[in-house]
Amino acid sequence: MNTLKVGTRGSLLALTQTRWVCAQLKSAHPGLSIEEVIITTHGDAVTDRPVDASWPVGSFVTALEEALLAGEVDFAVHSYKDLPTESPQGLVIAAVPPREVPHDVLVTREPADLDNLPAGFRVGTSSPRRVAQMHRLGDIQTVPIRGNVPTRLKKIEQEDLDGVVLAAAGLKRLGIEPPYVIDLPPDRFVPAPAQGALAIQTRTEGEAGGIVAVLEDDATRRAVVGERSVLAGVNAGCQTPVGAWATVDGNAIELRGQMFSDEGVHLAESVERGEDPQAVGFAVARRLLVQLQAKA
Repeated sequence: MNTLKVGTRGSLLALTQTRWVCAQLKSAHPGLSIEEVIITTHGDAVTDRPVDASWPVGSFVTALEEALLAGEVDFAVHSYKDLPTESPQGLVIAAVPPREVPHDVLVTREPADLDNLPAGFRVGTSSPRRVAQMHRLGDIQTVPIRGNVPTRLKKIEQEDLDGVVLAAAGLKRLGIEPPYVIDLPPDRFVPAPAQGALAIQTRTEGEAGGIVAVLEDDATRRAVVGERSVLAGVNAGCQTPVGAWATVDGNAIELRGQMFSDEGVHLAESVERGEDPQAVGFAVARRLLVQLQAKA
């Protein structure tokens, strides 16, 4: 197969990620041609409502998966954290490339000290996990915002915010370097499961899976499997305030989980170690659920 079609969302970050993947594939397979197909997802089309529990599962990926199943594209590039915990029948995550940094950052209007933010500090984020984490810093006001990375950065001025919380990976991939950035330690501000990782999805049958497999990174795959097993174990949706962060050293995996009650009042945390990422992830999930039930 000399030509493949790749499905991608049309946001700047999605295009940047997809084009990076395509460049790596062309380098590994000289003579390979890739045609870019931009697909609008539910999340891209609905811009006037916040992402909440009323949104369909897979709001940012379902349209891409449908295009794959219909044979309109040969593979799709996703931000792994956007994917539901189970792939549709007939599709597979054929490759997980090396991960970018997984942690969050707080981009601020002026220089700031994370542990001494002034009362009433206004932070833009629509993530329930990030909201709960920010509120643990003190008298913090959180303001819901949506949009791509540049749009959210602009909202600091447009909505008179003191800062916004973003994934560090998005800034790095886009080459954006704001003047005031605080790295949020992932052991305290546990990031979204699979944050910073990409997923290359193909049909189960066909040549594309074998072609993209050259980008597989085993350590990233193991980390992501563990983190997403926490999601599956707590039966979490996209609005569940839960984080999971794994580090991998050879066969060993260390996985930290953090989960808040729906109102963000109670916090559960757990760290597990082992060699089976899925088993470690489910063990973390069980501990988180037990802790929150005890505090209810």
